[in-house]
Amino acid sequence: MSASSTVEPTVLEILGDILSETPDGLYAEPVLAAHGWDSIASLEALAQLEDRLQITLDLRSFHAAHTVPDMVALVTDAVAGKARIP
Repeated sequence: MSASSTVEPTVLEILGDILSETPDGLYAEPVLAAHGWDSIASLEALAQLEDRLQITLDLRSFHAAHTVPDMVALVTDAVAGKARIP
């Protein structure tokens, strides 16, 4: 099983809870700002992702992730132990 297939559901769950959106809704409109993504949502997502997945995300890369696929890729790379530079 790839890291992406195990990480993606967790990322979608966290983003969906914070943004009050379903995974299908997040992928139908993948731009996070379209769902009310703001600094508070961003900080909450960062804290939950790092805590739940026991990772540390690069803050610049995290803020550069503007879409759901970007966020899934960033977190997948972090779980796999790879650095991701925007």
